[in-house]
Amino acid sequence: MSGFNGAKYCWMNGSIIETEKALVSAMEPIHLGIFEGIKAYLEGDLAGRGKQNIFAWKPHIDRLFRSAAVNGLVMPYNKDELLAAAKETIRANNFTGNVYLQPRIWPKSGTPRGKPESHVVIPAWEMNTLLGASNQAFAKERRFMVSSWRRIATDALPPQAKSWANYGNSGLAGRESSRLGFDGAIMLDNRGFVSESTGACLAVIKDGKVVTPSVTASILESVTRDYLLKYLPIDINVHTEVRDLTRMDLYASEEAFLLGTGAEITPITSIDDIKIGETYPGPITTQIQTYYSDVVSGKNDKRRIWLTPVWV
Repeated sequence: MSGFNGAKYCWMNGSIIETEKALVSAMEPIHLGIFEGIKAYLEGDLAGRGKQNIFAWKPHIDRLFRSAAVNGLVMPYNKDELLAAAKETIRANNFTGNVYLQPRIWPKSGTPRGKPESHVVIPAWEMNTLLGASNQAFAKERRFMVSSWRRIATDALPPQAKSWANYGNSGLAGRESSRLGFDGAIMLDNRGFVSESTGACLAVIKDGKVVTPSVTASILESVTRDYLLKYLPIDINVHTEVRDLTRMDLYASEEAFLLGTGAEITPITSIDDIKIGETYPGPITTQIQTYYSDVVSGKNDKRRIWLTPVWV
């Protein structure tokens, strides 16, 4: 998975400030907050140094506003203002590599009932990527397990929203897999069908097709997943299917991988120590990784519309 290096500056409540000074009281209800994960990739060569483009800004920021609505949070800035803030954060830090942005919103304590106010902060990190034809990190072996912890049900917490509360559930599964010596965990929903990993959506290759669970399986409404489901058949002739998956489907799959902003395209070697497929990383997963890498780095002219230049 991608690594992070802390940045000197962040954007908070309208201004660029030093990250170490972005402090709030211990009594602030941060646990009631929401967040978003957005990446800005280098133009042309993901391993080089240069200028960045934000990938899929609009669907990410639209999801942030949906998460705010579900959680009853007031957004004090509009979408254009937040885009300007995101660009300002990257520029202030003078990043020369790939960047991870994480807009965070939580309710201010002590505001009058009926007139809630919210804090908004945008921290950023320079991050490593799994993408790229020569990137050895992509081919690293990864052992996953099916967790004993079930994914939260939609009538308990809304998993389609990106809120901190939901990640308490993921944290339990992640700690379990770490304790047992695995690299990560896959969670089942409350019906016993496959849901997602602890921080990313999951897909398998079955009969040459990408198959992934539906949003009704308590998954996050992933931007990356939505793009790939729609455009893989059009752009690289890889067909997709959305349906319920069982543990048997996982074990009998030809390939398996995580997909998401953080995970990018992350292949999985085995699940419950059952090896997936005959070659690793699998050929279709590798093909998808190459396609995704070309898109985010601006090499795919057809999909440049998904990129927002930071330095313009």
